[in-house]
Amino acid sequence: METVCYIEIIKDGRDFVARAHLSNGSTKEYRHQNFEDVLTEMVIDLQEELADSEIN
Repeated sequence: METVCYIEIIKDGRDFVARAHLSNGSTKEYRHQNFEDVLTEMVIDLQEELADSEIN
């Protein structure tokens, strides 16, 4: 089993902030007032990122 990312979700004022810490050392941050929207954006982006890394 391999960890591909660590996800941190916090509330910053009115915004939800999701930070994905990837195994390659990079961090991606997503921010939105709606919790579902921040999760959707993050999941779509991570799906693309992880699919690209599987190809290479």
